[in-house]
Amino acid sequence: MKCKNCGFEIPDKSKACPQCGAKLSGDKFPTWVIVFLVLFGAGFFILPIIGIVAAMTIPILISNTDNAKNKAVYKKSLATLNQALMMGEAQNGRLYSRFNDVWEKSIKDSLANLQDIPNGVIFADGTEVKYETLGNPCRRAPQDPYAHTACAILTIDANGFAKGPNARTAKTTGKYTRVNDQFKVLLYSDSVVPEKGSPEYDIIQESISNY
Repeated sequence: MKCKNCGFEIPDKSKACPQCGAKLSGDKFPTWVIVFLVLFGAGFFILPIIGIVAAMTIPILISNTDNAKNKAVYKKSLATLNQALMMGEAQNGRLYSRFNDVWEKSIKDSLANLQDIPNGVIFADGTEVKYETLGNPCRRAPQDPYAHTACAILTIDANGFAKGPNARTAKTTGKYTRVNDQFKVLLYSDSVVPEKGSPEYDIIQESISNY
Protein backbone atom coordinates (compact mmCIF):
# COMPACT_ATOMS: atom_id res chain seq x y z
CA MET A 1 0.00 0.00 0.00
CA LYS A 2 1.34 3.42 -0.93
CA CYS A 3 0.98 6.66 0.97
CA LYS A 4 -1.39 9.00 -0.84
CA ASN A 5 0.66 11.96 0.39
CA CYS A 6 4.21 11.04 -0.63
CA GLY A 7 3.92 7.71 -2.48
CA PHE A 8 6.13 5.81 -0.02
CA GLU A 9 5.49 2.08 0.24
CA ILE A 10 3.80 1.53 3.58
CA PRO A 11 3.55 -1.76 5.43
CA ASP A 12 0.06 -3.16 5.82
CA LYS A 13 -1.87 -2.22 8.96
CA SER A 14 0.15 0.96 9.41
CA LYS A 15 -1.75 3.90 10.86
CA ALA A 16 0.71 6.55 9.66
CA CYS A 17 3.27 6.90 6.88
CA PRO A 18 6.81 6.30 8.28
CA GLN A 19 8.20 8.58 5.55
CA CYS A 20 6.06 11.75 5.85
CA GLY A 21 4.01 11.01 8.95
CA ALA A 22 0.69 11.41 7.18
CA LYS A 23 -2.15 9.64 8.94
CA LEU A 24 -3.85 6.90 7.00
CA SER A 25 -7.61 6.76 6.90
CA GLY A 26 -9.36 3.52 7.59
CA ASP A 27 -11.41 1.60 5.07
CA LYS A 28 -14.29 3.65 3.70
CA PHE A 29 -17.66 2.62 2.41
CA PRO A 30 -18.07 3.00 -1.35
CA THR A 31 -19.77 6.22 -2.36
CA TRP A 32 -22.87 4.43 -3.62
CA VAL A 33 -23.32 2.77 -0.22
CA ILE A 34 -23.18 6.15 1.54
CA VAL A 35 -25.66 7.66 -0.93
CA PHE A 36 -28.00 4.71 -0.46
CA LEU A 37 -27.88 4.99 3.33
CA VAL A 38 -28.55 8.73 3.22
CA LEU A 39 -31.51 8.34 0.89
CA PHE A 40 -32.88 5.40 2.86
CA GLY A 41 -32.61 7.32 6.11
CA ALA A 42 -34.27 10.38 4.60
CA GLY A 43 -37.07 8.26 3.17
CA PHE A 44 -37.56 6.45 6.47
CA PHE A 45 -38.21 9.71 8.30
CA ILE A 46 -39.61 11.97 5.57
CA LEU A 47 -42.12 9.64 3.88
CA PRO A 48 -44.20 9.09 7.04
CA ILE A 49 -44.27 12.86 7.58
CA ILE A 50 -45.44 13.39 3.98
CA GLY A 51 -48.11 10.74 4.53
CA ILE A 52 -49.38 12.43 7.68
CA VAL A 53 -49.48 15.85 6.01
CA ALA A 54 -51.30 14.39 2.99
CA ALA A 55 -53.83 12.64 5.24
CA MET A 56 -54.56 15.96 6.90
CA THR A 57 -54.69 18.21 3.83
CA ILE A 58 -56.20 16.07 1.04
CA PRO A 59 -59.65 15.74 2.72
CA ILE A 60 -59.69 19.53 3.22
CA LEU A 61 -58.83 20.12 -0.44
CA ILE A 62 -61.51 17.67 -1.56
CA SER A 63 -64.06 19.29 0.77
CA ASN A 64 -63.23 22.77 -0.55
CA THR A 65 -63.59 21.53 -4.12
CA ASP A 66 -66.97 19.93 -3.34
CA ASN A 67 -68.12 23.10 -1.59
CA ALA A 68 -67.29 25.27 -4.60
CA LYS A 69 -68.92 22.78 -6.99
CA ASN A 70 -72.13 22.51 -4.93
CA LYS A 71 -72.42 26.29 -4.61
CA ALA A 72 -72.00 26.63 -8.38
CA VAL A 73 -74.70 23.99 -9.03
CA TYR A 74 -77.06 25.74 -6.63
CA LYS A 75 -76.63 29.14 -8.27
CA LYS A 76 -77.02 27.65 -11.75
CA SER A 77 -80.17 25.74 -10.75
CA LEU A 78 -81.70 28.84 -9.15
CA ALA A 79 -81.08 30.79 -12.37
CA THR A 80 -82.58 27.94 -14.44
CA LEU A 81 -85.76 27.87 -12.35
CA ASN A 82 -86.21 31.63 -12.57
CA GLN A 83 -85.64 31.62 -16.32
CA ALA A 84 -88.30 28.91 -16.62
CA LEU A 85 -90.81 31.06 -14.72
CA MET A 86 -90.06 34.06 -16.94
CA MET A 87 -90.47 31.96 -20.08
CA GLY A 88 -93.67 30.45 -18.73
CA GLU A 89 -95.15 33.88 -18.05
CA ALA A 90 -94.22 35.03 -21.56
CA GLN A 91 -95.64 31.92 -23.21
CA ASN A 92 -98.81 31.74 -21.12
CA GLY A 93 -99.39 35.48 -20.96
CA ARG A 94 -100.14 35.27 -17.25
CA LEU A 95 -98.98 34.26 -13.79
CA TYR A 96 -100.67 31.26 -12.22
CA SER A 97 -101.97 31.19 -8.65
CA ARG A 98 -102.19 27.42 -8.16
CA PHE A 99 -99.02 25.51 -7.34
CA ASN A 100 -99.74 22.71 -9.83
CA ASP A 101 -100.09 25.24 -12.65
CA VAL A 102 -96.90 27.05 -11.66
CA TRP A 103 -94.98 23.79 -11.46
CA GLU A 104 -96.39 22.07 -14.53
CA LYS A 105 -97.14 24.93 -16.94
CA SER A 106 -94.50 27.49 -16.00
CA ILE A 107 -91.52 25.44 -14.86
CA LYS A 108 -91.73 21.98 -16.43
CA ASP A 109 -93.16 23.14 -19.76
CA SER A 110 -90.35 25.68 -20.10
CA LEU A 111 -87.45 23.31 -19.42
CA ALA A 112 -86.12 20.61 -21.74
CA ASN A 113 -84.74 17.15 -20.98
CA LEU A 114 -86.37 16.82 -17.57
CA GLN A 115 -86.88 13.47 -15.88
CA ASP A 116 -89.79 13.10 -13.48
CA ILE A 117 -89.26 11.78 -9.97
CA PRO A 118 -91.77 11.68 -7.07
CA ASN A 119 -92.55 15.31 -6.13
CA GLY A 120 -89.79 16.65 -8.34
CA VAL A 121 -87.60 16.51 -11.41
CA ILE A 122 -84.05 15.77 -12.48
CA PHE A 123 -82.32 18.37 -14.65
CA ALA A 124 -80.23 17.42 -17.67
CA ASP A 125 -77.02 17.89 -15.64
CA GLY A 126 -78.17 15.47 -12.91
CA THR A 127 -79.26 18.07 -10.37
CA GLU A 128 -82.49 17.07 -8.62
CA VAL A 129 -85.24 19.36 -7.34
CA LYS A 130 -88.10 18.29 -5.09
CA TYR A 131 -91.02 20.36 -3.85
CA GLU A 132 -92.96 20.56 -0.60
CA THR A 133 -96.21 22.48 -0.95
CA LEU A 134 -97.18 24.96 1.74
CA GLY A 135 -100.90 25.12 0.93
CA ASN A 136 -100.81 28.81 0.08
CA PRO A 137 -101.79 30.35 -3.27
CA CYS A 138 -98.84 31.33 -5.41
CA ARG A 139 -98.32 35.07 -5.64
CA ARG A 140 -95.55 37.43 -6.60
CA ALA A 141 -92.58 37.38 -4.27
CA PRO A 142 -92.78 40.19 -1.69
CA GLN A 143 -89.88 42.49 -0.91
CA ASP A 144 -88.70 40.31 1.98
CA PRO A 145 -89.99 36.76 1.34
CA TYR A 146 -90.58 34.29 4.15
CA ALA A 147 -91.70 30.66 3.97
CA HIS A 148 -95.28 31.28 5.12
CA THR A 149 -95.99 33.52 2.12
CA ALA A 150 -94.60 31.15 -0.53
CA CYS A 151 -96.63 28.35 -2.10
CA ALA A 152 -93.84 25.73 -1.91
CA ILE A 153 -90.36 25.01 -0.65
CA LEU A 154 -87.99 23.59 -3.26
CA THR A 155 -84.98 21.50 -2.26
CA ILE A 156 -82.13 21.56 -4.77
CA ASP A 157 -79.78 18.60 -4.37
CA ALA A 158 -76.53 19.22 -6.21
CA ASN A 159 -75.58 15.55 -6.66
CA GLY A 160 -78.97 13.82 -6.45
CA PHE A 161 -80.99 12.56 -3.49
CA ALA A 162 -79.59 9.05 -3.83
CA LYS A 163 -76.06 10.28 -3.05
CA GLY A 164 -74.88 11.70 0.29
CA PRO A 165 -74.43 13.65 2.37
CA ASN A 166 -78.06 14.78 1.70
CA ALA A 167 -77.66 17.59 4.21
CA ARG A 168 -78.53 21.24 3.96
CA THR A 169 -75.85 23.91 3.99
CA ALA A 170 -75.15 24.83 7.60
CA LYS A 171 -75.18 28.28 9.11
CA THR A 172 -74.09 29.92 12.33
CA THR A 173 -74.33 33.58 13.27
CA GLY A 174 -74.73 35.59 10.11
CA LYS A 175 -72.70 33.34 7.80
CA TYR A 176 -72.86 29.80 6.48
CA THR A 177 -70.03 27.66 7.83
CA ARG A 178 -70.29 24.52 5.72
CA VAL A 179 -71.64 23.90 2.24
CA ASN A 180 -73.39 20.56 1.91
CA ASP A 181 -75.27 19.32 -1.13
CA GLN A 182 -78.84 20.54 -0.45
CA PHE A 183 -80.27 24.04 -0.75
CA LYS A 184 -83.80 25.13 0.16
CA VAL A 185 -85.53 27.97 -1.70
CA LEU A 186 -89.05 29.43 -1.90
CA LEU A 187 -91.35 29.18 -4.91
CA TYR A 188 -93.61 32.08 -5.91
CA SER A 189 -95.64 32.56 -9.05
CA ASP A 190 -92.99 34.82 -10.58
CA SER A 191 -89.69 33.74 -8.99
CA VAL A 192 -87.71 31.26 -6.95
CA VAL A 193 -85.75 32.93 -4.16
CA PRO A 194 -83.87 31.94 -1.00
CA GLU A 195 -85.36 33.02 2.29
CA LYS A 196 -83.76 36.22 3.50
CA GLY A 197 -81.10 35.50 6.13
CA SER A 198 -80.73 31.82 5.17
CA PRO A 199 -77.38 30.25 4.17
CA GLU A 200 -78.74 29.99 0.61
CA TYR A 201 -79.38 33.75 0.71
CA ASP A 202 -75.83 34.38 1.98
CA ILE A 203 -74.35 32.48 -0.98
CA ILE A 204 -76.23 34.66 -3.47
CA GLN A 205 -75.25 37.82 -1.60
CA GLU A 206 -71.62 36.66 -1.61
CA SER A 207 -71.77 36.28 -5.40
CA ILE A 208 -73.26 39.76 -5.78
CA SER A 209 -70.62 41.35 -3.56
CA ASN A 210 -67.82 39.73 -5.59
CA TYR A 211 -68.84 41.55 -8.77
